[in-house]
Amino acid sequence: MKSRLIQKIIDENRLTNRIKENSSPCPCYQGDRCHNHLSDYEMICLFCVCPEYKKEEISGGCNLNESKNLTSSGKWFYHQNLLTGKIWDCSDCTLPHTEGFVRKYLNALSMPQLKKIKSCKDISSLWDFFKDVSWG
Repeated sequence: MKSRLIQKIIDENRLTNRIKENSSPCPCYQGDRCHNHLSDYEMICLFCVCPEYKKEEISGGCNLNESKNLTSSGKWFYHQNLLTGKIWDCSDCTLPHTEGFVRKYLNALSMPQLKKIKSCKDISSLWDFFKDVSWG
């Protein structure tokens, strides 16, 4: 039952299916996508904000790069108007939008948490859910 629910969540969050259901599938990037490296079918939008993004730091960062010695294809974006002078830019990284990555994180959640995700119908409700999840 859990694996079927996870598959439903993944399929509902594929960009292909979001486009079918909504003429403007992404409220964050109107007209263009944030990651152009994946096909619309491969692109899973569930983790619009990656669970490995270092949100506790003002300038951000990537836990994958630091703790697991992986290259996530992210980079620092520098600008004088930013509080710290830089912010982590993940736009070149496709990892959090791949089925394997999403499945791994969803498997770590309980059935009630998965049902709550399934009931989220917009990006705001997903963000509210994920900001309170600790991935350990």
